[in-house]
Amino acid sequence: MRILILEDERATAQLLGMLLTTSGHTVVHALDGNDGLKQLRAMPCDLVISDVQMVPMDGFQFLSIVRDEFPRLLVVLASACSDLHARIESQPHKPFDVVHKPFRIEEIRRVLNRATDALSVQAGIAQASAGLTGGAAADTSATITQSLQRYFPGVAFATTRTQLSRMMRQAGNSLVVAEPGLICPAILEVWREVSPNPQAPWQVIDAAARDTDIRAALLGEGDIPGPTTLSARGGTLVVLNLDALAAADQARLTTHLQGTPATRMIATVRRDPDLLLEEGLIDESLYFRFSTSAISIASLADQVEHIDSIFCEALRATPDFPFASMDIQIEVAASTALRGYRWPENLTELRTVAAWTATRMRAPRVVLSHLPERFQGIRLESLADALARAQHEHLQRAVRIASNTADAAQALGISQEDLTRALVVNGPDLFSLGSESSAASNDSGVPTAAARARRGFLIVSADERLRLSLEAHFAGISIDTRSATDGLQAIAQLVLAPVRPRFALISGATPPFELAELIEHLRRIEPSLCIATMGADTEIAGVVSFPTLESMDKFAGFVSHLLSVKAPATAIAPSPTATVAVA
Repeated sequence: MRILILEDERATAQLLGMLLTTSGHTVVHALDGNDGLKQLRAMPCDLVISDVQMVPMDGFQFLSIVRDEFPRLLVVLASACSDLHARIESQPHKPFDVVHKPFRIEEIRRVLNRATDALSVQAGIAQASAGLTGGAAADTSATITQSLQRYFPGVAFATTRTQLSRMMRQAGNSLVVAEPGLICPAILEVWREVSPNPQAPWQVIDAAARDTDIRAALLGEGDIPGPTTLSARGGTLVVLNLDALAAADQARLTTHLQGTPATRMIATVRRDPDLLLEEGLIDESLYFRFSTSAISIASLADQVEHIDSIFCEALRATPDFPFASMDIQIEVAASTALRGYRWPENLTELRTVAAWTATRMRAPRVVLSHLPERFQGIRLESLADALARAQHEHLQRAVRIASNTADAAQALGISQEDLTRALVVNGPDLFSLGSESSAASNDSGVPTAAARARRGFLIVSADERLRLSLEAHFAGISIDTRSATDGLQAIAQLVLAPVRPRFALISGATPPFELAELIEHLRRIEPSLCIATMGADTEIAGVVSFPTLESMDKFAGFVSHLLSVKAPATAIAPSPTATVAVA
């Protein structure tokens, strides 16, 4: 797109211009409305981003004139005013969109995507009104999307196909967040063919490849780029798994690409670029260049609920598949194996498995024996396994951010020894399922996040003094506390708690329930809840009862006894009333 920036602050205009040019757009700048109109009359633009507060002509006056002279021009108004939307409502002419200052990358990206879609629609309407058979831009987009169906099958990847189709037709830098196996060589060939200049140089390199000297190929020596970078000059350099390249080397590569003629870059990274930036694994200047032109493709591990339909579409895309026009069924055992498999190579592997399976099918039904041997006996991952894997990934990320295990352990609230043991394969659970571990408290004796999750407390009492005293005490020893004044609030607090509390203390009346009814409801929601009552008239099986706390002198001792309450056994037997001297 050709974009006019109408901004009287040069620094702001330069910042926005840099964002737009690195996305492949042509940018012109005007300092005020009169200058902007002159530039539009000299050479039309596709989009205008105009400041609202300018003199002598503000953004609303500029918009009014533009609507008369250029009725289809897309105008975006920008302002730091908090009442921008209210001011727009009072104006006779409405802008295409609005953005707020200071500019946010994701907001600029959203506006550019909307503008691209709007311009495509305008082009289609213009061609249709001229008597042409369909819009060429729309036809091109549909053709690209259709060709991507084979590589990204199923409804689950519909948005991915649309986003990639739009990205492939742009001339600027592009970033794809995708695990290995999602962007294959065949997709890159499609990308090259539909690029604005398919005859320009095109080089592809995988930064994670072990059989290639990546630094030598890309960076060369000194100011002279490597052979791969030189071969891509003036065209496109595709760097797969860019995050495998050190951030300092990424910065050098960016400098090389800015030579004459300039080279655009298409890159893939394996994780969220915002997290990579936070962890120092992506160069900040390179991240800035890609910030408005990035899309994310979900891995198969994140599409487990859609795996059956994705696999069926991959079967239909297999050459000469005889059942393509028929409904395909997947038996339960085969479906379980497909969902339980981790798909380390993602869609590349799925297409291979689909091709293998297709040769063994004699009817439009997939059974377990049709799948490769490695799928036999696979079961869905258990909750414990999933949490253990998530813990391992979280600990590894903490170490990367902190640079060493000592700082990482302190940030996590566990000992360095526990962290070291948990980092090994099949190491101990520190946080999963509330398992006990030596990580329950750190050297200071303050419970860690894991301990707090197991020691959370629910207080049910209309006595504000008791509630506030317990809340203050538990806050001092880092125990999460939830409180309720009656039975309904208690049930709601237990149901809505992100982590179910381990202890509950009930004191006084619990309308609209009797005490025994409330305890029964709480037990049904959380069977392992340790329940104690204060001042209750009757004993209840499996519930520890304390006398009324008449003096705060014994408060600390009371809390200590309260936290020692044990979880109920499977078969709950009546327990005697506790004899704790608290009065």
